[in-house]
Amino acid sequence: MIALYPGAFKPPHRGHFNLVKALLSNTYSGALYDKDNYKEKGADLLGGSSGEKPKIDKVIIFVGGGERNGINKEESMSIWKIYASHLGNVEILDGQKNPMFAAKDHAQASPDTEFVAVTGIRGEKDFVDLRRVTTFKNAPNVKGLALASKPGSGFRASDFRNKILSGNLDQITDYFPEELDKEEILSIKLWNNLISEVI
Repeated sequence: MIALYPGAFKPPHRGHFNLVKALLSNTYSGALYDKDNYKEKGADLLGGSSGEKPKIDKVIIFVGGGERNGINKEESMSIWKIYASHLGNVEILDGQKNPMFAAKDHAQASPDTEFVAVTGIRGEKDFVDLRRVTTFKNAPNVKGLALASKPGSGFRASDFRNKILSGNLDQITDYFPEELDKEEILSIKLWNNLISEVI
């Protein structure tokens, strides 16, 4: 099965990376869901229960447009390409203005392929994000797949940006996957000047 993973990813961080890694290794904590049972499934997952867990063979990442604190789509896609070299069967696509719609269009163009649309949750506040599965109502070959973060691993791109903007340079590297070496981190043009001061 193929996982569709749409998002803004401004920028992609360790949590995003670990989610894709867990999907491809089938070590994720998750469950299939739909628009009618998203709250219950979310609560079950956060409580430690899992449901039906499909085996994921490939992850397609849809990077959304727009800009957040000077971070644009092209920069986010270039970071994902570095991450992908450590992940396996991953494809990074332009999510246009709305990555959810881009993922839906992709699924509709391949009606004989089964997909899951991935949404990660870190707490009850994220349950509303699970309702995004309604985007795929005209794509019957797509099911929702909710994934729960492990306690204490709920990285947020907004926190990453805030660390950079507020000058907390000593904590920047914590937001990158452990699999990246110093050269790979330094090759990320977006934070190149700031990161070099940390490493």
